[in-house]
Amino acid sequence: MQEQPVQRFGQVIGIKPESVEEYEKIHRAVWPEVLAMIHECNMRNYSIFRHENLLFAYFEYVGEDY
Repeated sequence: MQEQPVQRFGQVIGIKPESVEEYEKIHRAVWPEVLAMIHECNMRNYSIFRHENLLFAYFEYVGEDY
């Protein structure tokens, strides 16, 4: 079996200060269906970090049809 190439992606997104609390609430317990879809879409090591009003998302894509 041939190993899939890995592409790394990063993204920076601003979040409104009044939305931070709701954002954190929603992301404390991600729905299993969302996690399954992320995996089905060949995304691995998906992480989101927050620094004040900025979100930095990182993931690795393993596949050939991004």
